[in-house]
Amino acid sequence: MWRIVYTGQRPHYENIALDEIMLRLRSEGKIPSTVRFLQFKPECVLIGYHQAVEQEVREEYTRREGIEVGRRITGGGAIYFDETQIGWEIIAGREEFGNASYEEITERICKAAAKGLRKLGVNAQFRPRNDIEVEGKKISGTGGVFEGKAFLYQGTVLVDFNVERMLKSLQIPVEKLTSKGIKAAEDRVTWLKRELGRIPPKEEVFEALVEAFKEELGIEAKWGELTEEEEKLLKEKAPYFKSEEWVYGTKRGPEGPEFLYGVYRCPGGTFRVSAKVDTNRRVLEQVIINGDLFIHPKRLIYDLEAYLKHTPIQDVERRIREFFEGKDFESVGLKVDDFVEAVLFPLRKLEAEELGIEKKT
Repeated sequence: MWRIVYTGQRPHYENIALDEIMLRLRSEGKIPSTVRFLQFKPECVLIGYHQAVEQEVREEYTRREGIEVGRRITGGGAIYFDETQIGWEIIAGREEFGNASYEEITERICKAAAKGLRKLGVNAQFRPRNDIEVEGKKISGTGGVFEGKAFLYQGTVLVDFNVERMLKSLQIPVEKLTSKGIKAAEDRVTWLKRELGRIPPKEEVFEALVEAFKEELGIEAKWGELTEEEEKLLKEKAPYFKSEEWVYGTKRGPEGPEFLYGVYRCPGGTFRVSAKVDTNRRVLEQVIINGDLFIHPKRLIYDLEAYLKHTPIQDVERRIREFFEGKDFESVGLKVDDFVEAVLFPLRKLEAEELGIEKKT
C-alpha cells in the first residue's frame, strides 16, 4: 500500500531536505512508496543540481523582492516557485516500475500526471523530454533522481502564474524583459486559472492527480503522515539545505578571464562549460560543467571534470570517450557525443584566438 502525504507550504530548504530524506529512507526500505504533494512559502527560485546560482539567478532582483534561492537534489533547469504552485512527487522502488530506465520512468509518470490534469478539465499531454503541455504551452516541468534501488520523480503544476516576476528572477537575455518578450513568454506557458477560468482548491488538484496515478501506475494508496523518523531527520538536515555550502558551493560558476566559456544545446539539455587552458602548453587545466541536465549517477559529471584535468587539447575527445567506456549511466536524451561536443565547444575558441579573433567569455 502506497502512502499519500501533503507536507504543506514550507521554505525551500525544508522541501529539499524532505526530498533527500524520503528518497534515502525509501531506498533503505524504511518508508513505503509515497505520493507527496508540497508547496513553497516564501516564493523562491530553485536551480538544478548541476547548475550555478551565478549563471542562472538574477540575485539583485531576488534579494530586493524577498525571493529566496535554493538548489534541488534533482537536475534540470532553474524554476521560479510562487506560493500557489503545487508540487507533486513519486518516491518509489525501481522494482515497482519493472526496473525501467530513467527515460521510461519519465514517460510513464508524466503521462499519468497529464491524465490527472485532464481530469481537472485541462487538455494536458506529455511532451518529451520531460514537460507536460497544454496545446503547446508548458504547464508542468518534471525531473528526477535515483538512489540505490529507489527514485524520486517530481513535477509542478502552475496554478496562478506571474510570468514577469519569473523572468526577472532568472538570468535570461534582457530583451525578454520587454513587454514584447513577456508576451512571448506568456505564449509558451500556461496555468490552471488561465485554462479553467478559476483557481481550483488544492484538494481538487490532489484528488485528480492521485486518481490518475492509481489508474496509470497500477497502485493502491491512502492518505498518511510523515513518520517520526522523517520529522526528526527534517529538523537535523534542513539547516544544511539552507546553507551557502549547499546553495552556492556545490557547483560554482567560472571566475576570471582565463576561462573559455561556451553554451552547448542538444535534445538532452543545455551545457554551460567553462574551460581553463594553458595556451602555451595547449593543456586543459580545468573544466567546469554546469547546466540543465538530468543524469544518473549525479557524480558522473564531477568524475569527468576530474578525469579531464591537465589533458592536452588534442587528447580531450579521446579522454572523454575513454572515460565513458564501460560506464553505465542513465539520462533523458544525453549521449556521449553530447559531452564531447559540449567540452570541445569552448576549446574551439582557441582556434579563433590564433586567427586574431577576440575571445568572448
